[in-house]
Amino acid sequence: MAREGTYEQTLCFGGPAHVISASDTDRYGTYQLTGGTQSATKAFDSMSLECIGTFEIRSGVYRHKGYCLFQDSSGDKFHATDTAAPQAYTAELLGGTGKFTGIIGSATIVRLGVMTPVRQGTLQGCRRITGSYKLP
Repeated sequence: MAREGTYEQTLCFGGPAHVISASDTDRYGTYQLTGGTQSATKAFDSMSLECIGTFEIRSGVYRHKGYCLFQDSSGDKFHATDTAAPQAYTAELLGGTGKFTGIIGSATIVRLGVMTPVRQGTLQGCRRITGSYKLP
């Protein structure tokens, strides 16, 4: 794995969500998701992921803060945080183990369509991540 570079990943996920509807325009919630990735960059391909986070919709404006752990088939991991605000949907790489030890970086995230939940109280979706990383 190169000491620095760029990557693109498509990740898809699903899992339970808990939502509190405070009014017609305000909702608050938490989620716990699992999923997987595809990438042309080998080190970021076929990873499993687990994410947790919170979200809010206030006056129709969506925001969230989440944390994800990505793991490859050899057990090496990296962790990241993602933030969605009206201006941007971004991620920050925070560190890792094995070949990802000391990884840092940033990425932009784009939602890929809207999926109707398979059952009430769940979330499903796919995202496209485009970023860069550095290793020590």
